[in-house]
Amino acid sequence: MHKRIGFFLIGIFVLAGCNLSSQPPVNTPDSLPTLQTIMTCDELVTSALSTVGAACDGLGRNQACYGHDLVNAELTAGVTTPFQGGGDIANLTDLQSISTTPLDDIRQTWGIALLKAQANLPDTVPGQNVTFLLIGDAELRNPSPRMEAVTLRTGVGGTTCTAAPPAALLLQTPSDVQATLFFNGASVTLGSTLYLTAFANGELTIATLEGTAIVGAFDSVRVVQTGTQVRLPLGQGDGLQVVGPPSEPEPINMTGLQNLPLTLLERPITLPQSIVAPVIATAPPVGATLATAILPPVTLPPGPTATPCLPRQDWTNTYTIQRGDTLFNIAIQFGVTMPVLQQANCITNPDIISVGETLRVPFPPATNTPSPTATLPVTPTPTNPNLRADKSVVEVETCTTIRWDVDNIQAVYFQGDPVTGHDSREVCPLRVTTYTLMVIWPGGEQVPYTITIDVAEATIDPRSQ
Repeated sequence: MHKRIGFFLIGIFVLAGCNLSSQPPVNTPDSLPTLQTIMTCDELVTSALSTVGAACDGLGRNQACYGHDLVNAELTAGVTTPFQGGGDIANLTDLQSISTTPLDDIRQTWGIALLKAQANLPDTVPGQNVTFLLIGDAELRNPSPRMEAVTLRTGVGGTTCTAAPPAALLLQTPSDVQATLFFNGASVTLGSTLYLTAFANGELTIATLEGTAIVGAFDSVRVVQTGTQVRLPLGQGDGLQVVGPPSEPEPINMTGLQNLPLTLLERPITLPQSIVAPVIATAPPVGATLATAILPPVTLPPGPTATPCLPRQDWTNTYTIQRGDTLFNIAIQFGVTMPVLQQANCITNPDIISVGETLRVPFPPATNTPSPTATLPVTPTPTNPNLRADKSVVEVETCTTIRWDVDNIQAVYFQGDPVTGHDSREVCPLRVTTYTLMVIWPGGEQVPYTITIDVAEATIDPRSQ
């Protein structure tokens, strides 16, 4: 029989002057705190975030920490690990699910939990882990050290104060390290910090706050750069399984993300800048996409003091939009993010660009751009990258070199890092590892190529015994 535990952390709300020798009242979901313990919503959030870091400071690999009330844990059969209040720690192998409650300033509760998992990181570096931070109305089902079949659920309700971030999962790898995880049936390879939400019978959203992620599902793979996100449809029995491929990358919806508790992660990051659009006095037009609708409300200053958007003056080169172009693909071609290219050209809606329109770009295009009336040339077909390795089987603590050669493409990424079409990388796997070369074709199609390196046990020469 599974054991469900749900306890409230009440210690941090006891004010000086209370009779600490008396039996404290029990807080239940139907009971309200006394007048002496009530904090404002903003005070509750501030107090919670200031205590979680210290309470979970000793968290080790493949463990979960009870960060702040209320945290519910469903334990595996026969496990009696205490998980009752701030700082309590449980092994991931003892958990069938872990969930945190939404912010409630009336009952003075807001659940936060911190987890660390090895994923597919090497055993030889025990201090390196993938950090998971559950915030508010969020749940992880089937957590494990490898995180190979995790289901994420987050609530859709908003918080009751501006200081509280939305319910979500924050995910971070160590610096210069990549890990592969599986959420709701989708594969996620990251060397970065991600922000995830998952609404039942809605969408799984994976946003890259820094670094790069590769998201795959239904034979489709997307490279998700800093400042962009992809969305995957959810459905089936529990409404939380991915039922379609990831969308094209789009700008992150930054609403409420400024309040994310980034200080609780292992390493500090800076949120990507949101898109700055020209100031407009009218509502977004009918059919406006998420990229425009997510912009925060703008308070117009009186009179003519509003500053209009000006194209970026230090970009003196131009590119003429051709048939089949998207703003995202053009940004990749010139080595910048789509939000940067959008802001540099004062584009309000990134989904609306016109053939023949001229954009400012940081350097000259690789080839001459035909005029809009000219006959468009046939786009050369990308070549097979001939992805190969010097050795497909290596011994532990030895390395091999992976090589590739590909032409007629927009961009190439090896394990999420930008590379050239004719390049190589040395790899030193500690276990059987599959490496991905993502080739972006001229039309924007992203085609992954993979190669697997096997690791054999080192042989021992009997003569050395």
